[in-house]
Amino acid sequence: MEFARNVPNLMRCKFYFLLFVYATIVWSQEPCSQEIKGKVLDLHTNEPIAFATIMVEGTSKGTTTNEYGHFVLTAVCEGELHLIISHVSYKTLNHHHDAHHNEPLIFMASTEINLEGIVVETERDLTKLKSISTTSKEVSIVESFGKSAGDLVTQITGVSSVKTGQNSVKPMVHGLHSNRVLIINNGVRHSYQSWGRDHAPELDPSEIDRLQLVKGAATVRYGSDALGGVILFEPEKPQVDQPLNANMGTAYATNGQAFSGNFEMTQGSHRFAWKAGISGTLQGDLSSPDYQLTNTGKRETGYHVQGIFHQPNYDIELYASHFEQSLGILRGSVVESLEDLAVAIGREPPAETAAFSYSIQNPHQETIHDLYKVKGSFFRPNNELNIQYALQRNARQEYDVRRGTNNLLPSIDLVLMTHTLDADWKITTNPNWEQMYGMQGTYQDNNNIPGTNTTPFVPNFNQIIAGLFSVQSLKRNNTVYELGARYDFQYLNARGRDRSNAIFRNELTYHNLTFTLGFIHPISPYWKLSSNVGTAWRGPNVGELYSFGKHQFNFEYGLWRYEIDDQGTITTNAVLDQNQKEVRSERGLKWIVGITHEKGKISFEWVPYINFIQDYFFVRPYGITNTVRGPFPYFIYDQTNALFIGSDFDLRIAHSKSWDSEFKIAVVNAQDISNNASFIDIPPLNASYTLSASLSQFKISLVADWTAQQWNAPPVIPAEEFLQTNVSVDRNQTFDFLAAPKGYVLFHSRVGYRQKQWQMLLEVNNVLNTAYRNYTDRIRYFADDLGRNVKLGINYRLSK
Repeated sequence: MEFARNVPNLMRCKFYFLLFVYATIVWSQEPCSQEIKGKVLDLHTNEPIAFATIMVEGTSKGTTTNEYGHFVLTAVCEGELHLIISHVSYKTLNHHHDAHHNEPLIFMASTEINLEGIVVETERDLTKLKSISTTSKEVSIVESFGKSAGDLVTQITGVSSVKTGQNSVKPMVHGLHSNRVLIINNGVRHSYQSWGRDHAPELDPSEIDRLQLVKGAATVRYGSDALGGVILFEPEKPQVDQPLNANMGTAYATNGQAFSGNFEMTQGSHRFAWKAGISGTLQGDLSSPDYQLTNTGKRETGYHVQGIFHQPNYDIELYASHFEQSLGILRGSVVESLEDLAVAIGREPPAETAAFSYSIQNPHQETIHDLYKVKGSFFRPNNELNIQYALQRNARQEYDVRRGTNNLLPSIDLVLMTHTLDADWKITTNPNWEQMYGMQGTYQDNNNIPGTNTTPFVPNFNQIIAGLFSVQSLKRNNTVYELGARYDFQYLNARGRDRSNAIFRNELTYHNLTFTLGFIHPISPYWKLSSNVGTAWRGPNVGELYSFGKHQFNFEYGLWRYEIDDQGTITTNAVLDQNQKEVRSERGLKWIVGITHEKGKISFEWVPYINFIQDYFFVRPYGITNTVRGPFPYFIYDQTNALFIGSDFDLRIAHSKSWDSEFKIAVVNAQDISNNASFIDIPPLNASYTLSASLSQFKISLVADWTAQQWNAPPVIPAEEFLQTNVSVDRNQTFDFLAAPKGYVLFHSRVGYRQKQWQMLLEVNNVLNTAYRNYTDRIRYFADDLGRNVKLGINYRLSK
């Protein structure tokens, strides 16, 4: 009887066991239904190569490219294989291919030149919505020498920057910057002290191989707070079946007498690939066309190591990097009396100007950023699962000009620890329907290090952010429809001290739902229309709430660190909370349209957009304060409703096989619609024209770059007026201390050269040594921008 009672249980266990075995077999098998699509181009001219042969090594299976260089290899059984690409006029390529990579770009080198072909392979990315304008740019190692990551990305149409001199450059997309532009570095959301406009992302430019800009608020894959867009900094990954390679490069720039260098090695066997590198920069004082910019030196050191363990059905990636900087800030931006400040704003040359030096004195910044990452990617023919954990440590010290022994101490000393866990599941069982589901979790712990002898500029805080998202892409006929949705929860716990040294605490919780809806439709073989509308939101960051006091050459006060009475008088004694002054989260609605045309030798893209942001956080001047360290401009955070309208335009013309040109223009207009006022720090209209020639191993470019005057700037109240005691400031209006600078035209030239393993670049910026001031650079109050700069970079690639 006992046995009889157990028979159903035994049968049930057997059934579950057989079901598990069957599911395992189905999951692990790889039917011969895979396709490999790609494109073959000429390495030198980027022209498509017709009738190139693509063969699977060791088999008779193969295909050829069509007149446009495209190929499709069908009925592929293997999850990984080697492709042999050949053409009678080009050098044969052997390429290792995995099923989880999509549409490789194959660049073949002519037999007449000494270069070798290359293959550019990207991960299958279902989260990159096609209806959102996306721009990519390859970055050569010699191009990155001596530049910041912010400098590199400003070469993309629609991207400008906010700066504090040349050493602190933060990217700006469609008029928005800081926390509204997400930065993804090597697949990890970059976490740093981003609450200040003076805080540039600490990224090693020598590691950047490719830039990608997603111009839209509806970037649900990366986070809800991308009101401006997303910038992806992508390094070159080590590849399996790759011989030992070494890159050695150096560069010298005349402005700042700067030296840069890097050394990197990479190698791959059939199942393991690794990469390791080190880089450094030493820069002295920069100069404008007419005078030295004292204390604008820079020192940078970085190193990284990466390993990839490869199997047909999964990859395990390990990565670690360290990057540290010492960045000088113009000494003439700090003065000792209100009279000196009134003279210093607009004075030339700036106060404290001295002879050239590599020394970095106060004011300056010291930053360190460490990143550790482990990622697992698991592949099946129609599924892909990615799980990633990352740990980031960001340390920041800011040194001001202070009296006595305090001058040796940092006035701000912070350490931010960030843990992130990401997971996403991609499904492509239906060729016309792509799906993605994912989750993200972030925990941050930010602490002030004791010993600054100052009231902390921002309090200690802990923050938890959790998000769930889904992206769906459906193809009907020739039109692709896309839908994305995301839910985010944000918790902030802040702890600090007020002016009387009393402890304050506060907890805040925000949550919201965001979405994106768009389509892309080919109007004709040469015209394409895309449109996307999406929402975004973000809660206030700790700086917008609690900024207090001296920050480099100005003072800032967060929303809960000041009060304004009916007469417009400001007081900063109390620390407020949500009950005393309500602070709402930002909510944005952005509509972006893309119109592209490509026929023959002419192609262009026009991207107009409109972005409405409710309860927009912004910072504006409010006066000048006298302190024991001198007088300084002070700025306050506020909220309003804002409207951003603009467009990007990019036209490319291939005049001949050797000559081509590009015309770009970007314009954005921003308005405080609640108070009918203008904002500061909105980039003016910018246009550029580039004429390029490809002659044998040389590529020559001439650039004319025009920046207009900012016509939509707020009114001016000069600093000397604050010498009087009866200056009245309208609390609902924005003003500036100095008028927007005049428009200017800069000319640049580049000569690139490749010969076998050698790559060289001679670059001259501001060829005519034009004096100018950049409207979105706060150092414009005190000095002109950079004069002529000649840079020579050389890189040698050694292959075994």
